Amino acid sequence: MRSEFYGSAVVPVEDGRTVTYTLLCDEAGTAGPLGCEFYGVRVEMGGEAASRPCLTASKSSVSGLLEKLVRGGVTPVGLGDVVDDWLEQ
Repeated sequence: MRSEFYGSAVVPVEDGRTVTYTLLCDEAGTAGPLGCEFYGVRVEMGGEAASRPCLTASKSSVSGLLEKLVRGGVTPVGLGDVVDDWLEQ
């Protein structure tokens, strides 16, 4: 699995801590000769981290999710709820 830094936000309610957002890329082992990647997200703040790998095969979809996470200043604690809501859309 590889990861690519996506962005960061300062969360004022958490004493001005910086939250970082990362795009996770995982190549499917059984995707055949053309290959396929599955994308997920990781959120880190201080010593806390949460990730949701392999959410979708669409990089544009997960990029949209990451944009919402950054804009909303989502912390690792809230990641699961936001992703669950996103998956239900």
